[in-house]
Amino acid sequence: MSRSSVHLSSRLLFPFLIGVTLSIAACNGGSGSPNNPTALTEPVPKLHVVSPYKIKTFKGVPPAGATQPDDLAISADGADLWVGYGNGVDTFGKGGPSNLVEYDIGSTNVLRNISIPGHLDGLKINPVTNDVWATENEDGNPTLAIVNPLTGNYQLFAFASSLLTGGMDDLVFTLTSPQQVFIVTSSQTDITLPVIVQISGTPVGNNPPLTPFLAGNPASVVNVVTNTVETSDQIGDPDSMILDPAGELVLDNRSDDSLYIVNPSVAGPVRRVPLTLNGNLVEVNDTIFTISTFGVTSASGAGAIFITDTTANAIYILTKPFFAQNEVYTAADVVNDVGLVDLTTGVVTPVVTGFEGVHGLAFLP
Repeated sequence: MSRSSVHLSSRLLFPFLIGVTLSIAACNGGSGSPNNPTALTEPVPKLHVVSPYKIKTFKGVPPAGATQPDDLAISADGADLWVGYGNGVDTFGKGGPSNLVEYDIGSTNVLRNISIPGHLDGLKINPVTNDVWATENEDGNPTLAIVNPLTGNYQLFAFASSLLTGGMDDLVFTLTSPQQVFIVTSSQTDITLPVIVQISGTPVGNNPPLTPFLAGNPASVVNVVTNTVETSDQIGDPDSMILDPAGELVLDNRSDDSLYIVNPSVAGPVRRVPLTLNGNLVEVNDTIFTISTFGVTSASGAGAIFITDTTANAIYILTKPFFAQNEVYTAADVVNDVGLVDLTTGVVTPVVTGFEGVHGLAFLP
């Protein structure tokens, strides 16, 4: 199904409407509104939700063969949800395909279903071009698909850089001018190789050049919780990455249950936030802030968090009456909780428990 640029432009007049509608529907316990008639269902009995949060199931039906939803991205106008379905595909790029699916949030209809070779993992929308960027094969033979959202056509780029011994995972676009693009390099066999690389602009031709940004063994790291300098940190299992409201890169590292924070524009220390839940170190996957990837917040506090459960093949919507600006949420994938993060203490406080395989998060202001 193609969508005209005129149709998309008309929806840009309402960047916050969908978020407000979702919040009101959840608070009233209803099934939606005239603008959003079917996106929400009744609360999910198997999930335990801490008040005042409420959770509903997103009723968008995936196309045939699309399973294991993972990463999420929401369009600039707040109207469309993009979901990467991994389909159980080999993470070394030996099989496929994966499905990249675009839903209309209001109606939950599938607008586009794109078949992409390999195992789709990282997913972000370029705030300058609105193209959808998806990385594939987080353990080896990485590729990058850049999708035109108006046509569904995409270009697939392969990488043969000596900086890579593994695959590629998540990616981040800065909101600065000129724009910077950073990609997580996962499953590196050499800890001295970069765990974050930079790519210059939109790739042209195959094997786009990469520039190292952050090594897997930073020379020194400031532990935010203990306020001490560490010299032996190793980022051995980097995964998801997000831009915080200050414009810094926030990287999940699963090998030491931490978030690593680094400023891409100003030289400064790498900071580490070790994470704990119920007094124990906790591994996390996606981490998000209550700000869109386009830098938009909600002055009214209205909003919603979209959550994927890969094992349950489900997508959920978490709401509450008021989201304070700069709140931080994370998907604690091993214990299957979604929690609120205190970046000063590293404490993760669960707000929803009982998922089967929680993975992706995306905030809609």
